[in-house]
Amino acid sequence: MLLCLTLLSVAVVMDIRSFQISNRLIVSGILIGCFFQIQELGVKGAGVFLISVSVPVILFYLLFLMRALGAGDIKLFSMIGGIWGLQVLCTTIAVSFLAAAVMSLGKILFHKNLILRLRVFRGYMREVLTSGRLLKYPQEFQGGQHIIHFSIAILIGYAIAMEVVY
Repeated sequence: MLLCLTLLSVAVVMDIRSFQISNRLIVSGILIGCFFQIQELGVKGAGVFLISVSVPVILFYLLFLMRALGAGDIKLFSMIGGIWGLQVLCTTIAVSFLAAAVMSLGKILFHKNLILRLRVFRGYMREVLTSGRLLKYPQEFQGGQHIIHFSIAILIGYAIAMEVVY
């Protein structure tokens, strides 16, 4: 647990500093997860590992295309799945999205831009429904006031998931 918590903490620092998470960090965590799964479950562990690493990519590909979720965030979920398996991964995902919602609401209330954010969302949905295609979510409004570091929500989600599951 401490190793994964450390990797996630380093990822949060990277994300806050540069809006990117190093692939070296992610690959290290994924390789550690592969080793753990195979050590614990033998050959079956390789299958568990592959499934657990793939689930976040499959689930969140559309959010990535919309630019609503970054590739580094998806890879962090894959790293957690690789190390811990589906139960911890699914719990982490659920709690992370809840934490992100709370963070987003706090940011909206702090910047007092709820009406603007709802208008942007309405315009985005209208454009998607009218055009019939998935578009990038608009990010140019009010600088970075609408952006949260989702890696923080993932770290919170993981810490809570470990308390719930273990």
